[in-house]
Amino acid sequence: MDTTDGFEPIIAMFYSVFHPTEGTKVIHQVPSGVIVPPSNDDNRLNNNIPDSSALDEPLFDFDTIKNYVIPKPSLCNKLITLKIDKYRILGFPVNIYAPQYARNSFGFNFCFVFSYESDTTPYEGNIKRIGKMFRALEEQSQLLSKSLKDSHVYYQLNTSTNIHTNQNMPTKFNMTNKYLRIIDDWDEASHQIVLDKKAPGLDIGPQQKISSIESLIQQIFQDLNNYSECMIPIDASNSVDLKLFPISPPPPQVHSHDVPIALVKLYLLIDSLWDPTMLKIMPFINGINSIAQISELSDANLDLTKECIRHLLHYKSIALLDIFQFQNHYTITSLIGNFLRDPDMANACQDYVLNVKGTFSDIPLKSTTRRQSNTNSISSNMNELYGLSASYSSAKNARKPELLTMDSSSSNPFGSQKKQQIRKLTLPSKATLFQLYNSLNSNMSVSQWYMENAKLLEFIDVRKFITFGTRNGIITRIHWYPVCGKLDTSLDSGTTDTEKKKTNFNVLSLPVPSDERLVRSQETKINEDRKEDDDEEEAEADEDIEAEDVDDEKEDDDYDVEVDGLGVKGSTDAGRREDEDFFDDSNDHKHKRIEKREKLQEKKLLRLMKHTQHMDAICTTMRLSKNEVMKILERIGDIEVIER
Repeated sequence: MDTTDGFEPIIAMFYSVFHPTEGTKVIHQVPSGVIVPPSNDDNRLNNNIPDSSALDEPLFDFDTIKNYVIPKPSLCNKLITLKIDKYRILGFPVNIYAPQYARNSFGFNFCFVFSYESDTTPYEGNIKRIGKMFRALEEQSQLLSKSLKDSHVYYQLNTSTNIHTNQNMPTKFNMTNKYLRIIDDWDEASHQIVLDKKAPGLDIGPQQKISSIESLIQQIFQDLNNYSECMIPIDASNSVDLKLFPISPPPPQVHSHDVPIALVKLYLLIDSLWDPTMLKIMPFINGINSIAQISELSDANLDLTKECIRHLLHYKSIALLDIFQFQNHYTITSLIGNFLRDPDMANACQDYVLNVKGTFSDIPLKSTTRRQSNTNSISSNMNELYGLSASYSSAKNARKPELLTMDSSSSNPFGSQKKQQIRKLTLPSKATLFQLYNSLNSNMSVSQWYMENAKLLEFIDVRKFITFGTRNGIITRIHWYPVCGKLDTSLDSGTTDTEKKKTNFNVLSLPVPSDERLVRSQETKINEDRKEDDDEEEAEADEDIEAEDVDDEKEDDDYDVEVDGLGVKGSTDAGRREDEDFFDDSNDHKHKRIEKREKLQEKKLLRLMKHTQHMDAICTTMRLSKNEVMKILERIGDIEVIER
């Protein structure tokens, strides 16, 4: 039986008790004959007709596991899992100590049978709940023991007669449909005086009760498999309420360079009672901005932004991608064949990547002269496509690969009153999309691949095309990992090759104590202090550099004003020499500051390379472009780039 909610189906369910003389035995099972062969009484329905749904052969030999279905008392009142053949059995065995029972105890267990490879995590809490609830019912009213056919066997001889004779005695509070029986007093013969008084508002109507434990088990089995929940009343005060919830694993740690993309319409889920940071970052989750960019654009704390992203990941509202750049390299994976085998994947790809405005309609490009010229050269042939509209059927077998477009002159409301000329444009077919994916390789960047396939990509959004491939695992990103051969010596000395190596304080040169752990702890502490000092030095240097830049700009402005007031043409030779000396001093000062900044950048980059960070993580942490990072690597020297 398959479930429609994504939970693993229950193969079988059975209820077993510990018989005082026969040991552990199965009382009820669903389906019939699934655990033990059904008896003649159990294999007949209410009208004494044999049950045709009974299995001919049990799933496994119950005798091999019956000692573990109701184990020793030390293992009772705990969730247990058994494996037999290809099945997994979950149960919560209960053992109740009481003097009225035979052998002074009563044990039972409600067991669920699943496939061994199935995930039973959503069922575990409900199985515990069933065991604890029926333990309380058995302790209060002997619900389970009294429902057995030979219930007298489970009680002591001196108490079984009292239990049967006292069943008709009035209890202290007994609620019926219309009356509340209240004990007022005792008579002289020590008998209770019970008066029936009307209790207004207590007419609660007839209550549905379970007919037997067998019907209860059968209803739990069917409701959980069909509806993933059940609500079965036992009496006026108790009911079996179960519901299966998917239990997701904790979300992974996210990084600043990860790019979240929405899997659902987030704007429909927004609530004014949400966390303020969540409300801030929500408008900037567009599949383009990284987490660091989202934090900066929304003016939110980076750590809080990461926690919000992990929260959305936990509920599968977003997914994480790499930063998309036209310098990236991609290659196909072994799952590329799924694009041809699965027709739904191809249809979804065709719908997702289609963009009648081309690739650069939704990608924010910086307004630099060089990039604007490249953008204009690439998208010059798309200026007439802003009036396009897609037209195809949503049916799987009736998809029309056509686009309907109007002439640009007719779409102008202020132009000539000509009839609209509609022409058909062919959309990329599934074979074309597969060919485009298959043409990606690790030796070619996305920009080179785009230039080679510009005609086929005319109405395809390249970013969405790459995103769909990575999300479905048919292509993968090739990351660049810079590696430096001089990394160890540079980090140990605290300098790069552009600096003179300083003599480091070595804790091993001190007298060796008796305890080697003390040496290691001292060395670790010194390394941590050195790292903190370097971080503070780097932060202070950045602040000094920014402050000096501002001061230099002010000095340059003041000097320009003075030169304008005095007049450079009428100055003497001595004044000119003073001016030249001033410029030389300021240039040397700027040069020293530039060298200091470059050394700090090299030091920070070497630290990132020591932790095996790829180029996206390095660029995001240092807030530099890929070209700027490559220039720093060239200054360091002895650099190799590993593609993986």
